[in-house]
Amino acid sequence: MSVRPMWILAVSILAAFTALSETSKADSWPERTVRIVTPFSPGVSPDVAARVLADALSKVWKQSVVVENRPGADTTLGTQVFLDARDGHTLLFTTHSTFTVIPLLRAKIPYDSARDVAPISLAVEDFLGVVASPKRELGSLSEFVSQARENPMKFNYYAVPGAPQLAYLAFQKRAGIATTYVAYTNPASAIADLSEGRIDIAVMPLAGVLGAAQTGKIKLLAVTNGERSPAAPHVPTVAEAGFPDFTFGGLLGLFGPKDMPQATRDRIATEVRTIVKAMETEQRLKDVGLVSRGSTPAEFAKVIEDQRAKWSAVARANSIEPQ
Repeated sequence: MSVRPMWILAVSILAAFTALSETSKADSWPERTVRIVTPFSPGVSPDVAARVLADALSKVWKQSVVVENRPGADTTLGTQVFLDARDGHTLLFTTHSTFTVIPLLRAKIPYDSARDVAPISLAVEDFLGVVASPKRELGSLSEFVSQARENPMKFNYYAVPGAPQLAYLAFQKRAGIATTYVAYTNPASAIADLSEGRIDIAVMPLAGVLGAAQTGKIKLLAVTNGERSPAAPHVPTVAEAGFPDFTFGGLLGLFGPKDMPQATRDRIATEVRTIVKAMETEQRLKDVGLVSRGSTPAEFAKVIEDQRAKWSAVARANSIEPQ
């Protein structure tokens, strides 16, 4: 037998052994409590989705799965907590914006947004709403644009950091309006200020604003997604309201550390897909304005790359620079 076939045989054996070892590790994981870090406040839609997943995964894995809220610094604080864990049993549940849009808005990110994490599975799509203060008596998104054009800088707004904020900046530039940004550490405070007329308009996850809209404390003008929300089917999309370029959704998923074995990622992704597509889970998510998705790691990685290209183009087209 020549040297070359022997070399090929050795490599094949090594590859087979490595694959078997990874499969064995995947089958035995997790070996203890799993922590899911989410860089959002308790009660908002990413937190709700993370807890639904954690509850179901704890039953599948027969291990405790705890959700840890680490909001702050436009999701970078919680992401850094996840990256610093390095214990093999900490995952991250966040929006694609953490790795695709926040780097376009913040000049300094304490990690490599493209290389330091491993996408596992797209879990849910979050519906986002454009909401207004009842003090402004706005009946539609087009009414807001008309009034804002007539009164430059007389309106102020809040948009959740990430895709909502970048999408709003691009929207106001295309619409020819100028409004003033108001920042909030806790988005829940924006709802109270909207109801009292201290801010005029906001772009926020639907789950957080739906209750206040249903009681008349704030006005829900539109949803930014490509379809109407099952939780608010009477509310038009931004495209139906006349602003199709304002269309975007909130894509939330599970990430692991960059060195997580592929077999483990594949197994978790399969479990997440099964969970979010279960009828009971779908309904729990739908009730708070979330839609089940699910994906393979490769599919989720492609979503991240597509979103990175999309929002980079939006930022360039609208001369939006990181601050």
